[in-house]
Amino acid sequence: MQDDRFFQRHQVGHHIATIFDEIPGFVYFIKDTDLRYVAYNQRLCEIFNVDDPAEILGQRDDPYMPRHILEFIREDDLRILEQGKAVVNRVELVPRGTGFVDWSTTTKKPLVDQDGKICGIIGVTRPFGQGNTTLRQNEELGPALALLHENYRDNIPMTELAKATNSSASTFLRKFKICFNMTPKEYLRHLRVQEACHLMARTTQSLAQISHHCGFSDQSHFSREFARIMKEPPSAYRARYQL
Repeated sequence: MQDDRFFQRHQVGHHIATIFDEIPGFVYFIKDTDLRYVAYNQRLCEIFNVDDPAEILGQRDDPYMPRHILEFIREDDLRILEQGKAVVNRVELVPRGTGFVDWSTTTKKPLVDQDGKICGIIGVTRPFGQGNTTLRQNEELGPALALLHENYRDNIPMTELAKATNSSASTFLRKFKICFNMTPKEYLRHLRVQEACHLMARTTQSLAQISHHCGFSDQSHFSREFARIMKEPPSAYRARYQL
């Protein structure tokens, strides 16, 4: 265990956290090297369904996160602490209860003390699409995004997506990856999984029917992609969220 003075040194983090409460959807946090929370904003309390914010102080994610998500977060955090490698603007699908998922952007970086030693992790998660840079890029890529969202069941050629934005395939791919940190094909797979989440929560369709509806080649392909993106098998997701 680290000295509790770590908590005292990061009380300023709680003051910083209040500014994020004024920005809808933002989650802000600081963890120590034991992965205990030492600072966070009110939005984290809402996600953890905690009435008293003090309850989270000194806790890890374990009491608040499903195991499949907990393992993914811990793997991320340990990599940051051990290798000093930040996660920057990672676009991902995040469950928002009742089986729905939203696009979010996550950034987590190592905190370094005055001696250059990693002493913790600082992170922010925000709804994807906020921020002037992202909005400008989305506007530029808008016609291609419309094609992807309207035809997510189909495999749309890169040339067609590029043509919709009046750019070459290489230029379009470069701009798309800058904006989303993934390729158009990866984005398309995320769209399919997003739709599958809604269908599993809101319908009684079989997994085979859902995989076909969402454009996957077969149920096996659907299960692999779903587990890769959502960090759990589709059957487990449906069991938890189906109405």
